[in-house]
Amino acid sequence: MRETVKSVLFRADGTTTIEECRRCGKSVDESDGSCPACGCADFVEYRIR
Repeated sequence: MRETVKSVLFRADGTTTIEECRRCGKSVDESDGSCPACGCADFVEYRIR
């Protein structure tokens, strides 16, 4: 979670995209295909400007 917050606060272009598992809320990389924590393949994407 700390790395996610850092990426939001210190981005140069002003836009950050975060992918989270819909089941457990863990931040994931969409290219993983499934959540490493719970195995769910349903992700939500947040864009922060």
